[in-house]
Amino acid sequence: MADILSQDEVDALLNAVSSGGFADEGIGGGGGGGGASLPVMEDPVDMDDPSNQLSLYDFRRPDRVSKDQMRTLRSLHEGYARQFSTSLTNFLRTFVEIELMSVDQLTYSEFLMSVSSPSCIYVFRMEPLEGLAIFEINPSLVFFIIDRLFGGLGRPVELNRELTLIEQNVINRIVQRGLLDLRTVWEHIGAFNPKIETYETNPQFVQIAPNNETVILISLEVRMQNASGLMSICFPYMVLESVINNLSGESWMSSMGTSTSETREIMEQELSDVNLGLSTVIGNTKLTIRDLLQLQRGDVLCLDKPYESDLVVQVGSKTKMAGRAGLIGRKKAVKITKILEQEVPGCNE
Repeated sequence: MADILSQDEVDALLNAVSSGGFADEGIGGGGGGGGASLPVMEDPVDMDDPSNQLSLYDFRRPDRVSKDQMRTLRSLHEGYARQFSTSLTNFLRTFVEIELMSVDQLTYSEFLMSVSSPSCIYVFRMEPLEGLAIFEINPSLVFFIIDRLFGGLGRPVELNRELTLIEQNVINRIVQRGLLDLRTVWEHIGAFNPKIETYETNPQFVQIAPNNETVILISLEVRMQNASGLMSICFPYMVLESVINNLSGESWMSSMGTSTSETREIMEQELSDVNLGLSTVIGNTKLTIRDLLQLQRGDVLCLDKPYESDLVVQVGSKTKMAGRAGLIGRKKAVKITKILEQEVPGCNE
C-alpha cells in the first residue's frame, strides 16, 4: 500500500514550497521510518530569464478562432470596408472613407459593455446560418447621416436621443445596403442572405448569445468631411461555427478560385437579360441645308450603297454585323449575313 502523508508532513511540504526549495532528507512525523522522501529542487526556476517566461491563459475565455482564421476575417472585411465606403459615397453624395480598425474575439458581455446607450443596433440573420448577429452604428455618426440626407450641411451634432420612425427608415436603408455589400464580400465563403430581424436602442435588451459566449467583433471607422464615427459588426461564434473551417487561408484561397467561374456564370446570366437597341443603316448621303429644306414627299435620295450590298447592323452605336433587308409577312426584317470583327470605317458618320 502506498505511503500516506500525515498532516505534519503536508505542512512541512507546504512550508518547503513557500520557501523555494525542499529538504534533501525525508520528512517524517516523529523521526519514524514511515516518512515519505521528497525530490530535491537544487536550482529553482529563474523567472527573470526570458526563456522561462510564462504566458497567461484564461480558461474561462478560450480563443476559439485560430490566428489563421482571424487573418482571413480581417482580409474579408478590409474588402468590405472598401466596398461599403463606395456605396455610402454614392448614397450620401459626399466622400466617405471606411477603414477596418480591428477584428477581435471577446465575450458577448464585453461587447455589450462597449456599446453606448442609446445606440443604433440592428439584429440580423445570415441565412442559412443559425443564430443572430449585430450591426451597430454609433449615434454621432447616425445623426450626421440624417442631417446630410434631410438637406443639412452634414454638421456634427451632439444629441443623445432615440431615433424617430422616419429616421429609423432612413438608417434602415443604409444598413440594408451594408448587409448587401456584406453578402457580396462573403460569397467566397458561401451563399448567404442577410436579413434584418429587429431594431433596438438599448444594448442590454439585445440578448442574441450567452454573456460568456465568444464573439467576433469587426470594428470600422467611418470618416467624412465634417464628422467621423464607429460602426461595428458582431458575430457570435455559434453563428460562424458551421463555416469556421472555410475561414482558413488555404480554404479561402481555393474557394476564391472556384467562385470566379461561378461569378462569371452569374454575370453572364444577368447580362443576358439586358435590353440593347438594334438598328440597321441602309446607307448615307449628304445634303445642303437648302436641299434639306426643299425636300417634299416623293423625292428620291441617292445613297452611297448599291441596292444589292449588305447593310450595316449596329448594336447601340457600335457596328457589329452585316445583313440583308427583307420581309417576314408584313414586317420589315434584316437577315444577318456576317459578324464583323472590327467596325467598318465611316459607318457611324
